[in-house]
Amino acid sequence: MSWLNWKQHNLETQFNPRAALGTKTDGFLASWENKSHDVRDKLLGRFNIAYGDHPLMQFDYHPYLSNAPVIINIHGGFWRSLDKSLMQHHMALLSRSGFSTVNVNYPLCPEISLTQIVQFLELALEKIINFVEQEISDPKFILFGHSAGAHLAAHLSHHHRLKGNLKGVVALTGIYETEVVRHITVNQDIGLTQNEAKRWCVITNLPSPTTHYYIAVGGDEPSGWIDQSWQLASKLYKRGDPLKFRVVQSANHFSLVDRLCDPDNPDGLLLHDWMLNLIDNNQI
Repeated sequence: MSWLNWKQHNLETQFNPRAALGTKTDGFLASWENKSHDVRDKLLGRFNIAYGDHPLMQFDYHPYLSNAPVIINIHGGFWRSLDKSLMQHHMALLSRSGFSTVNVNYPLCPEISLTQIVQFLELALEKIINFVEQEISDPKFILFGHSAGAHLAAHLSHHHRLKGNLKGVVALTGIYETEVVRHITVNQDIGLTQNEAKRWCVITNLPSPTTHYYIAVGGDEPSGWIDQSWQLASKLYKRGDPLKFRVVQSANHFSLVDRLCDPDNPDGLLLHDWMLNLIDNNQI
């Protein structure tokens, strides 16, 4: 169902994960920070490679010698908060299956608009692909996004430098109908306009038709939020795109990421195997 069907059912709780989880949110983010701190010195590669002048226009690169696709990770935070450093332990987990990873930061609202975020990340992809091509011969890529990062990954799938090189998009518990943002409190920071909401709605501006999709959402998330992922999966299925859609039992907005990045978790192993199999899939 569209967000419009939830207008009488507390939009704030349905479409603001922090409001839905309450104080549990702080616990999950503190855990991410602590776990990332513990692995930071063990992560190989280069940190804070600039792709622009803003201090948040940086990415980390963690190489792994394999033929697996390179994962480009875009963090969440409703375009207004969080940082790539919180997901460094997730990058370490992904590397255990042989993935090289690129972990991207970007400037945030309200300093800049959502439109500018997309523009800056388009520039980031140019720099990232140029950089990785110097490290790996003929690299293939997976766009990997959580929450607002899943929304951004969907739009970035159209980037011209990914044509023929994008093997898949992993969209974890994303927000796709951007108009709803204008009706909840987060828009005090985001400042999304009506025109922007129309332009950046993923449901009406679908991602690239030339790749594979893995769309997942937590079974413990609000029904309205789960519907966001279902709507996108349904649109892509009707278009004929190859995709996997999963509602992960007993997972919330944050524990979903922990489980799917962990190759020792059965749900995570399913995703890791799906991503590894993309390199041998020549359908697209």
